[in-house]
Amino acid sequence: MNKHNSELEEINENKIWFRNFSISILLHLLLIVLFIYLYDLRPEAAKVNPEFFTIDTKTFSSVTPELNDKSMQTEEKDENKKNETENTSESNIEIKSINFSDLQADTTNLDQIYSEKSLNVKIKYPKGWTFIDQHKKNKLDGVTFWSSEGIYDPPPFIHFEVVDKDLFLEKRYKYKSELENYTAYYNDPEELEGYLTLNVYLRTDDKEDYRLKLMMKGKTEFYSFQPKFWAILKSFSFGEHIF
Repeated sequence: MNKHNSELEEINENKIWFRNFSISILLHLLLIVLFIYLYDLRPEAAKVNPEFFTIDTKTFSSVTPELNDKSMQTEEKDENKKNETENTSESNIEIKSINFSDLQADTTNLDQIYSEKSLNVKIKYPKGWTFIDQHKKNKLDGVTFWSSEGIYDPPPFIHFEVVDKDLFLEKRYKYKSELENYTAYYNDPEELEGYLTLNVYLRTDDKEDYRLKLMMKGKTEFYSFQPKFWAILKSFSFGEHIF
C-alpha cells in the first residue's frame, strides 16, 4: 500500500513539474513575442527618416552649382582683368622707328648672290659661305646660309624663309625700319645657352612676307658680325625689284 502511494506521489510530482515547465516555456514564448511586437513599434523613433537625406541631398546639390557658378564668375573676372591689363600694356608699347642708314652695314666680301626664280628672290651672302634651299609645291620655302671657311666655331647661320602674311602682328615688335620695298620689324637679340638670335620680319605689299634670322654663338662674335647681317638684309630684293 505504501509502495502504491509512493508511486502515485511520484507521478503527481512529475505532472506538476511538467506543468510548471510547460508554463515557463509558454511565458518565455509570450515574452519573446511581446518583445518582437514592441520592437516593431519602435521604428518611428529609432530608425532614421530617409526623407531627411533626400531633402539634404537636394539642398547640397542645389548649393554646389551655385558655388561653382560663383567660382567660375570669379575666375572669368580675374581672367578678363588679366587680359585687359595685357591689352593695355601692349597698346601702350610704341614701335620705335629706326632709320636704316643709321645702322652700320658692312658690305666687305659680300659679293655672292643667291637667286631664285619662283618668287624672283635675290639676296647677297658673304664669300666663303654656302647654302641649301627648300621648295614646297615648286615654290621657294626657305634658304639656310652658313660659313664654310672654318673661321667661326661653330659657324653662324642665317635662315631666310617665306611666311604667311596673315600671321603678322605688328605689336610683337619693338623696332621698325622703312626700306625701299618693304618694312623691317625686329626686337633686341635673344640669348639662349650662349647663342644669340635676331629675327627680322620683312613686311611687303606683295602676296608673301619674309623673315631673316641670324643665329650665332658668343656675344662678342654676334655683335661684330651684325653689321654684315644688316648689309645682307639691305641686299634683299623680290618680285619685279632688282638690286
